[in-house]
Amino acid sequence: ARIGELRMMLPGVSVELDHIRYYPDGEAVAHIMGTLREISQDQLDEAEKAGKHYRPGDYVGKSGLEKQYEDDLRGEDGGKEIEVNALGRVVRILGEKQPVPGKTLRLTIDRDLQVAAERAMGSQVGAAVAVDPRSGAVLAMVSKPSYDANIFVKRVKPADWKGIIGNKNKPLQNRAVYNVYPPGSTFKPMMAVAGLFYHECDANTTVSCPGSFRFGRTFRCWKVHGGGVNFRRAIAESCDVWFYKLALRLGIDRMAHVIRQFGISQATGIDLPNESRYKDHHVGTMPDTAWKRRVYHEKWYPGETPSCGIGQGYVETSPLQMALSTAGVGNFGKIYRPHLLDEVLTGDGKPVRRVKPDIIHQVDAPKEAFEMVRQAMRSTVTNGTGRVCDIPGVAVCGKTGSAENRGPAHGWFIAFAPLEDPKIAVACIVEHGRHGASTAAPVCRAIMDVYFGKKKPEEIGGGNKKVSGD
Repeated sequence: ARIGELRMMLPGVSVELDHIRYYPDGEAVAHIMGTLREISQDQLDEAEKAGKHYRPGDYVGKSGLEKQYEDDLRGEDGGKEIEVNALGRVVRILGEKQPVPGKTLRLTIDRDLQVAAERAMGSQVGAAVAVDPRSGAVLAMVSKPSYDANIFVKRVKPADWKGIIGNKNKPLQNRAVYNVYPPGSTFKPMMAVAGLFYHECDANTTVSCPGSFRFGRTFRCWKVHGGGVNFRRAIAESCDVWFYKLALRLGIDRMAHVIRQFGISQATGIDLPNESRYKDHHVGTMPDTAWKRRVYHEKWYPGETPSCGIGQGYVETSPLQMALSTAGVGNFGKIYRPHLLDEVLTGDGKPVRRVKPDIIHQVDAPKEAFEMVRQAMRSTVTNGTGRVCDIPGVAVCGKTGSAENRGPAHGWFIAFAPLEDPKIAVACIVEHGRHGASTAAPVCRAIMDVYFGKKKPEEIGGGNKKVSGD
């Protein structure tokens, strides 16, 4: 406005409107959208080599979808060729090039689910992911703590930047995709599939659980389950002793053969930058004897196997991997590549290209094995440790988990629904949340409540009641 008022005193200066990025959902979508920052000299040099036209002062995607789809979003600059007089005033316009707007991205994210997940996580540290088992479409992805991507649109204020980098919980990290954790008991459905595949267990495999198991040292269960713990009860009530014994019967190499078919320890290929930055495209760990020799130059000891059977020891997975593996259980072993982009449109809404579902894993186990595990996960919700997710009218199948680490345990929950025809699969971790039943499960419940029309996003609140369970 000041320049406009003084335009007669400022020859050669004019004011023109320009567009600026704005993220109306702020923190709820920051880790998906990513950030825009002013282009660096290195990026300018790279762009010049690639034949791309950038200038100092341009803004480019630095992370998230902004970086992944920079070429689609950017468009082309316009401009005017003008003639000026000796005083710098415009005499005439010699030519004009109209700008070409960038393309529009339509995402797979369901805004209601995204907001519900963000609200349900509240101040808890962790991540939640929801996917469509039928296509790999990511319906929601939240990482907490988050940040407001709008502060990066122009120059970042020092106070804002200090608040972000000074946060010990590292809000710039996308925990849903890039962080890995021991999965704890949410690993057990995959273990059960492995046991059934190798005929090391069946519906009648029964153990007695006195609260611990002795094999060289004492491996403890989270409670005394007593006698008669069969296949379904072992999953529904999360009996560690049952899975310690299954792990020893299987052995680490046979466990790894099946578990890796779920995509555990492999990059998912999601359309976000740098997921495959890990060596050999590995994200997380599913150990075996060859892995131990390669990494530690040591042989595998039998005493290391029981812990891996309950998702501890060397086993590490990302929340996204757990959402996909859960979808795989619900989908009888078929797992699709996760994707955030649904389709690319021109500026006026005409379709350019659409993402096609891509199967990346098929677990080599019979349908009957998956059906047994699915039914056991249903029992987890109806009369086991996951009752907090028992939604009236919806057959939810789930699994709780507590993952030991330094400090209080991480709380996990995974689920898919409905049993008959899964349309959504979810995974949530709350760092140091202790019990998945009381911290992570309510987040998954909130997402599914909104998905199945039981609640509206604005009715979701953070904070959870204490619930006993693994």
